[in-house]
Amino acid sequence: MATFLLHADSLIVAGGVGLSSLKPVPKEFAGIAKSCGHRPLVVKKRAIMLEKAVRWVRTHSITGQGIVISSRQRSSYPEVTGYFIPTLLSIGERNLASQYAQWLVSVQKNDGSFGAADNGCSFAFDTGQVVRGWAALVGRMPSLEMPLRRACNWLLRSADPTGRLPVPLPGDAWSLGRRGEVSEAIHVYVLPPLLAAADVLNEPSYRQFVDRSLNYYLQNVTLTDFTQPNALTHFYAYVQEALLDLGCEAEARAGMASVARLQQPTGAVPGYHDVDWICSTGLAQLAQVWFRLGETVRANKAMEFLSLLQNGTGGFYGSYGVGADYFAAEEISWAVKYAIEATQKQISSHFDDTAPSYQPDILQTDGRVQAVLRHLGNLDGKRLLDVGCGKGRYAKLIKQLYPQALVTATDVSAEMLRHVPPGIRTVQNSMLNMPFGDGEFDAVICIEALEHAVQIEESVSEMARVLAPGGKLVIIDKNAEKLGALEMPSWEKWFGREELLDMIRANGMRATSEFTGFEQVYVPNGLFVCWVGKKQGPVGSVDGPTT
Repeated sequence: MATFLLHADSLIVAGGVGLSSLKPVPKEFAGIAKSCGHRPLVVKKRAIMLEKAVRWVRTHSITGQGIVISSRQRSSYPEVTGYFIPTLLSIGERNLASQYAQWLVSVQKNDGSFGAADNGCSFAFDTGQVVRGWAALVGRMPSLEMPLRRACNWLLRSADPTGRLPVPLPGDAWSLGRRGEVSEAIHVYVLPPLLAAADVLNEPSYRQFVDRSLNYYLQNVTLTDFTQPNALTHFYAYVQEALLDLGCEAEARAGMASVARLQQPTGAVPGYHDVDWICSTGLAQLAQVWFRLGETVRANKAMEFLSLLQNGTGGFYGSYGVGADYFAAEEISWAVKYAIEATQKQISSHFDDTAPSYQPDILQTDGRVQAVLRHLGNLDGKRLLDVGCGKGRYAKLIKQLYPQALVTATDVSAEMLRHVPPGIRTVQNSMLNMPFGDGEFDAVICIEALEHAVQIEESVSEMARVLAPGGKLVIIDKNAEKLGALEMPSWEKWFGREELLDMIRANGMRATSEFTGFEQVYVPNGLFVCWVGKKQGPVGSVDGPTT
């Protein structure tokens, strides 16, 4: 492979990681490191990829419109803006997602389709990605229902009786020059959005179309051979992700095996099978699919290499290396989208993989438990949400103490949730975009989970949103003043007492904080802080001390 430009702000070098960043775990914290599942991971002394990518999105969103095409092409395009919406929701950017969706309504064509504004052409792929975005948001924005139906109906009308979607004329929008045309295989990436629309709109005809269309592509189009001359990793990974979404795991594994043969020890994958350059978007997409398939070694290697490609702006050029010819001189917005999603998959995969190291139970005498019980009081008959619950040890203990409590536990890790005992409702989801109504819970707890959210302010706002008036929010996490006491993943963030108090108060709550003990450390030593917020509203919604 070619030599690639690396950035000076990263500690990752050709021989591995910068071992000088490792710190020993003090004896006084050894027990907590074990019980919390901390492993000797490297802390990178640089802004993590996700944070920088989110900043890029905010900077490159056009007021009243969508995301720019690239750092050079500063106009919004429906396809990219559409499939960015679920990504925005996943990082707590609800207002921006709504802005994108409203702009898309304003540029929808009369027949319901989307495509190039300059030549009037409509594209099934572009329309499908707007469907992807609207289907993710229509529950919060009912006004999207009719535009969403019009887009879906256009897709069904545009297809032939076999379910094959229309492709541009040869030599036109999908031309790859000497490599031919973009493969129509990418149209399988239109099918999962139609399935989502079928569910949210209760429209079985969309599901029936997806079944027919998928059958056509499986039987008539090459989907899993990376050696095809037109198989850019970006396009190819669309197909593999869609196959997974559509329940075709065996096909997706075969397709990813075709790529895996060309992955380098560094984690890099060539943009095409026969070149020496990297497509940044494709690498992020492939990493995401590998995480979903449980191939974490390959995925983490790809992510390690991807982190080297990220520019100081938080963006990514389309391609890197000798001979790179895919948007090589401009930062493209879709690379940022898939870098964000791949990082999110990396985090959830980390907790799936490390689940065995987390304890399923916690003693009632633990200082953290005592703080929760003291501040929340009698929870019988109350609705409690445990955010980032892990194996549900706090939810389990609360349910044992208050059998009439209605307890819900949420986490990003399916493997963690598998250990939550019966009698507790479980929901796999990020704390940044929880599928609950406003004011749905009387009490919300978040114990040693906010540190993993990356988007801290947005997570606090989301917890405040689902908390009922008069309800209490209890957050227990590590103190930023003790940073370095434990090894931690690169994305983990600790925060100061006043910093988090300000965030809680910004959401209309009265807030206090206190140090708390943990395990056999009965006298608080400053490692853990308990923050308590009380939402304005009827007094007495949740018993316990007033804060």
